[in-house]
Amino acid sequence: MDCRLYMLLIQRYHDGDLDAVARAEYERHRRVCAACRELDERYGLVAEALGAMPVYEPSPGFNRRVLSRVDIAAYRTGPARRFFIAVERSWNAFPIPVRRCAVVAAVSALVIGVYKPLFDYVVRTVGQGAGGLWEGMRFMHGLLGKAAIVWKASGAARDYEVVWQTLFRALPRPAAGLHPVQTIALAAVMVVAAVVLIRAFGSARRKGETNVCLL
Repeated sequence: MDCRLYMLLIQRYHDGDLDAVARAEYERHRRVCAACRELDERYGLVAEALGAMPVYEPSPGFNRRVLSRVDIAAYRTGPARRFFIAVERSWNAFPIPVRRCAVVAAVSALVIGVYKPLFDYVVRTVGQGAGGLWEGMRFMHGLLGKAAIVWKASGAARDYEVVWQTLFRALPRPAAGLHPVQTIALAAVMVVAAVVLIRAFGSARRKGETNVCLL
């Protein structure tokens, strides 16, 4: 027995937990090693001092007083918690390979059944929004072209009225072919563009750049 093993067994030796063989090896090493013998003597003094200390016993009503202050309701488990505990115990009863295969199957089913359709829907919605934006830009381009033509041909109050009626009749036809998702995407893009332009022009105005300020 070396000194390291001796130090590991010193507590068990004084507690009387060693078997006959280990106890004999321990005592043989103590006889031949002065350092370990000194450590054993000091440890024995500590154990003897602890053994000489009086043992204090609680009063007869100690347990009753302590338990009367314990909130038993806080340790009660409701039906839902009992159900989950039962499920956890049943789950842990399966072998580890079975549990791993079940987790992989559940994740695969989630990806196939939820993630992929959701991803396809997002891609389709973005595509519809992009198509709606393109159609909206084409519509605005054609509308501005018609407005420019009518504006050049107008010269009196009656001409302005004709211009308004022409533009009002031209609006429903392109807008009728837009998908609701496309309409929402187009409105969102127009709002964002308006906010960006207003902030850019406002910032330029605050900096004193009057040459680019339009507000």
